Amino acid sequence: MVNGGVALVGGASFHQTSVSAGGGSIAFEVVLFDSRQHILKIVDQPEDAAGGSQITTSMRQAGAAAGVNGGFFTPQFTPMGLMRADGTSTGGWQANKLLTGAVVAAGGKPQLLWNAEARSRQSAAQFLQAGPRLVDAGRAVPSLERRRNTTRTFIATDGGQRWLIGLARGTSLGVLADALASSEVVPGFRIQRALNLDGGRSSALYYRTADGREHSDPGWSTVRNYIAIVPR
Repeated sequence: MVNGGVALVGGASFHQTSVSAGGGSIAFEVVLFDSRQHILKIVDQPEDAAGGSQITTSMRQAGAAAGVNGGFFTPQFTPMGLMRADGTSTGGWQANKLLTGAVVAAGGKPQLLWNAEARSRQSAAQFLQAGPRLVDAGRAVPSLERRRNTTRTFIATDGGQRWLIGLARGTSLGVLADALASSEVVPGFRIQRALNLDGGRSSALYYRTADGREHSDPGWSTVRNYIAIVPR
């Protein structure tokens, strides 16, 4: 156990918790990692019939300690917005009410940027537009929808070297934002920025424990890309 969590390869840790929000409870499964110990990679998954369990194969090939499904994609199975995986671009830049931020990594070091900041970083080796924003400057982003409860994947940072990726079950975007801003999903971790990645039946999580055991909670449908956390 690491800080109440399960030790993963490279010094990351897996945590399960429940947070009260919106008159109910949100079940979280998250991976805590330090960007000084792990790099972030966008993993392209171009096979439109690969199935939800493809996350295990993709993370294994990437040598990942953990990963989640990434951003939205179109009915034609192309990324919605811009994706750059190891320097190769697919899709194209979009700015709308849904895609309000991006996960960016140059030299593997992750950054969580909003559109105005991200647009100049489109040449980074790892780049994935996603959204909407959930937490900004430690506060829940207002006016997010509160009626559609489903499983969602997200990424968050404390504004320094510590990061979370994970799943939140049975929640709307607005309630999830409130929970992330007002509660410590992992003790001692205060979120400064958080970005929604995906939601619904495609939501998936993978992690590998320090003794090499793989755990996968696959989605029920194929996705176009994943975010992987790889030990340095």
